[in-house]
Amino acid sequence: MAEAKYYLRVIASDKAFYNGYVTSLKVPTIDGREGFLAHHSQIMLAIVPGEIDFTTSDGKKVTAVCGNGSMIFANNRATILVDTCESPDEVDKRRAEEALERAKERLRQKQSLREYKMTQASMARALSRLKFKDKYIN
Repeated sequence: MAEAKYYLRVIASDKAFYNGYVTSLKVPTIDGREGFLAHHSQIMLAIVPGEIDFTTSDGKKVTAVCGNGSMIFANNRATILVDTCESPDEVDKRRAEEALERAKERLRQKQSLREYKMTQASMARALSRLKFKDKYIN
């Protein structure tokens, strides 16, 4: 018997990362990782920097690192809107390390609350990319 599936769209600010049917999905949220199967109840979530994992309808497992965003699951369709979404081979470790250093330097400087929050978000994105890259490609 085939697993129940639903439609998933993952859209980053610069590209459509994925459009297609999946059987399962896990996303990073403020309260930890949330998992979704077909016919999940309606929900809207805030996405934080971390890993998105899903299994396509043909059984292929896909893992990506994402930035901040949001997700809605309704009518057996999930839509994820994030500022960035990258597969393991798209993550540039050197660039992520440089972004982390820039963010650390900015945190040492006196900033407005808005600048401080933006620097924290940059640091979280860089750290999640580095963790992701180290986990999947050494």
